[in-house]
Amino acid sequence: MTIIKTMGVSSPAHVASLKAYLEDGRALARETRNVVDPERAFDEMERTRHAYGHDVAAREGCRNTLMWHQVIGFLPEEADFNGGTMTAERCMDFAREWLETRYPDQEAVFALHREGCAADGTERYAVHVAMNRTMLDGSGRRLDEGPARVAKATRAKAMRAMDARWGLSQVRANERNSRIHARQPSRAEREMTSRGMTPEKERIRECVKTRVREVRDGPSAGNKMRELSRRVQADGIRMTVSKSGRQLKFESHGLVVNGEKLGRGFSMAGIARGLGTDAARSAARQAERDEGMDR
Repeated sequence: MTIIKTMGVSSPAHVASLKAYLEDGRALARETRNVVDPERAFDEMERTRHAYGHDVAAREGCRNTLMWHQVIGFLPEEADFNGGTMTAERCMDFAREWLETRYPDQEAVFALHREGCAADGTERYAVHVAMNRTMLDGSGRRLDEGPARVAKATRAKAMRAMDARWGLSQVRANERNSRIHARQPSRAEREMTSRGMTPEKERIRECVKTRVREVRDGPSAGNKMRELSRRVQADGIRMTVSKSGRQLKFESHGLVVNGEKLGRGFSMAGIARGLGTDAARSAARQAERDEGMDR
């Protein structure tokens, strides 16, 4: 699924920073929506906010969100330079459809960038959108999508529907969703690595991967999943199965983490595939069917 992120822009300095990024000469394409003069789009949006009184907070003492910054991030493998179907032109068409269907009454500026990840060298297309909050439907209201959690869920649902129409991949929660973009370490993990320490999640991953290979390639065991549990227990890692039988949990040194959050290969289906027995493959197929029912 195409990733959609939304951030509030609350200060003039943040507006200026976003404007500079969207007008950067490195942008591959740039367009506006509901703007009369594209060359002065940000000035025009500021005048609109002022005309409707939206340049100050609705309630005294509250932070005033001037506009929204949305990022439409396509998976690296969807990009044409990685063998995918999304050209720069199609990415802009996608963003245009997103704004026309979901935000028809907003002024907006959007620009396409080719972004890189320094950690693994992968690149992707991403469209950055600066969207004014003032509604142009004559109501004089600010754009309000509801509580943050609800708004995030509804945007994700709308993006999944667009991906289906465009034939793009669907994201699965708590899994690595790009085949070519590596899982990125958290800030805490990076800090531990910089101090020469091995983050506990990384230790669990390495131990489980090693033990899965040993069980798969070793002498036949009656129950390979049970044998795997016994071996990781020797590494100080407790592996348990959820009550539903569809998820694995790993516990080590006070850290408890779902297998899916360690990566696709650590879910019930991923471990089952790694072990490679007929029973394991059956468990993997059942887990995948269950995952499909949950979505």
